[in-house]
Amino acid sequence: MTPKDYILSTLDALKTPIVMERIHESSLEEVIYAKVTSKKFRKLKMGDSAVLLTKDAIKRFVAEKKPIRILEMFGGNKLWRFEEAPEIDWAELFSFTYFMQWCRLIANVYEPGVHFEYFSQDICVESMNNVPREQTDRYSKTFQSMLDFALPFVPANIKVSYTRLGDLYVSRDDYYKELEAGKQKILEKNNGKLPELSDAMKKATELNVLLKPGQDEDAQWREKVELEHQAIFETATLKKICDDPNKIWTCPTYYDDSVVTGSTKRSLAKFWAGVGALQPEGEKYAELVITPKQLETLRYRWEGISIPGLDSRNFKKIRILKNEQ
Repeated sequence: MTPKDYILSTLDALKTPIVMERIHESSLEEVIYAKVTSKKFRKLKMGDSAVLLTKDAIKRFVAEKKPIRILEMFGGNKLWRFEEAPEIDWAELFSFTYFMQWCRLIANVYEPGVHFEYFSQDICVESMNNVPREQTDRYSKTFQSMLDFALPFVPANIKVSYTRLGDLYVSRDDYYKELEAGKQKILEKNNGKLPELSDAMKKATELNVLLKPGQDEDAQWREKVELEHQAIFETATLKKICDDPNKIWTCPTYYDDSVVTGSTKRSLAKFWAGVGALQPEGEKYAELVITPKQLETLRYRWEGISIPGLDSRNFKKIRILKNEQ
């Protein structure tokens, strides 16, 4: 099976008609919860907050006969360190098929289905990580193009939407006003002190920030970036979304109130901060999302590929990992 054949087969599998499982009405909420938290997709143990919030959300959705709303909040840009940047690549497509497989599992027991919402924080990374707006716009354009290609493969009772945080503001200046107010809240909590960073947090900051000339001459530049990172979640517009109980929040990495799914069956990495690759497994392949650190050590070859409808430049070739002998 060629990489092209394999990728198309994973998409075709999404189109298989939904066959509703027969369950007792009294246990519907429990069955949906079991599907949402299935170990087939969940990578890490859920925090206490995630358990309570997920159960409460499911209870409301079922009572109102509304689709199960799952919110995937993500950075909204391809990490600038990759040659693929600023456009999406296979990581976004692989994570899409993975999320849709998860949604199918839920839709199999709940006729109103699932609403899976991609929620981009690209306006945040523009300011925090110095990512030019034209790059986030390019990412968004290619992301939407990927969705246009892939959505016809999705069953009718699974809805997918894509929202950019910046589009919720009349003016981008309104975001920056909220951000400054958020910074003041964090500083007040810390008695005027900047956040303290662990070594891991410092490394993550150094990985993500595209330094401005002279920025690293400030000994506290990492702490100031972290201040903004924490302040983002204090901005009024985003906080309203985060505090909305009518959602199940998922994220590739751990938060106490989220369902941690990773980005593919084998990968915990964030799809926007990684690149996609295929690992041969017999006649088939495994989809991977590779981090910058992993990319330094993994051996791979490029293989040309062409799938009609996937027209962005990063879909013209794909990394195939070399199995170690």
